[in-house]
Amino acid sequence: MADTRFDQALSRIEAALARLEQLAASVPQDAAEAEARHAALRSGAGEALARLDQLIAARGG
Repeated sequence: MADTRFDQALSRIEAALARLEQLAASVPQDAAEAEARHAALRSGAGEALARLDQLIAARGG
């Protein structure tokens, strides 16, 4: 029984490691890439907010 529990625990650890490796492959590999993605998202959000402000102002809000 102890071997079975050990084998089950080892299988769960291996599955978790596989999930972590898969996730790591999809994350930016360096800080510069992450900063560039952040800047692009921030810029896009700023543009969207500016358009919303224009729409609200046009409606008299």
